[in-house]
Amino acid sequence: MSARIQRFKLCDLRFHPYLRRVIERLPEDVREIVLNDTSFQILTDDEIFEACVLRYEFGVPVRNLVYLNTNILREPDHQIIHTIAFEIAHYILKKQGTHIWERKLGNLLIEWGFGKEVEAVRYDEEIAKSEGYKIGYDWAKNQDLDYLRQHFGLYFDQWNDDGMGSVTSNDLNLLNRNLATDPILEDIGPLKKPKCVGTQSGAISRSLSTRKSMLAGILTAVKESSLLNQSS
Repeated sequence: MSARIQRFKLCDLRFHPYLRRVIERLPEDVREIVLNDTSFQILTDDEIFEACVLRYEFGVPVRNLVYLNTNILREPDHQIIHTIAFEIAHYILKKQGTHIWERKLGNLLIEWGFGKEVEAVRYDEEIAKSEGYKIGYDWAKNQDLDYLRQHFGLYFDQWNDDGMGSVTSNDLNLLNRNLATDPILEDIGPLKKPKCVGTQSGAISRSLSTRKSMLAGILTAVKESSLLNQSS
């Protein structure tokens, strides 16, 4: 599989593990189309929006070209997988001459076995609009990465793989207990809005959705900071 993926020679190598994970999960007939149809290509380039001129050369004519912005590497893994699978679904429907609309694309992804990612991304989109998400993200961007990993690393893999919707109320109650006597509450305190009321124990007393959205913002900042550290 890895050797066959090499035909996407203009796709950043950082995307290859995700590309492989998506292609391995596709129905066999779809997988063979993606790997064999050289008129379909995937392109990534950090300079595409900054360079005055860019030239790409393909060995054969390309009729379908997908551009993946490298900024999506900052997103959780389930979002990256969804993005790649979504673009492949778009390509397949177009190749079949099928009328393309977003709901049909989502249904096709579910049919292919990407239902978990579809639901996780829908949840992500809603939670990213929330006040709690912005509070958590803005606060975390000003914190030390090791400090964030120490306090929130327990939830990172679950969020990264399955989305914030998979985090249960028990998980969040554990988070509250862990933070009840930690100075982190004093740091977040000034960012609290009037509707976020504290308790005598000092635990974060917010609705389930608000606590989840704040944690999602924090974990997004953790992934972004981790990538910046890797590239520096």
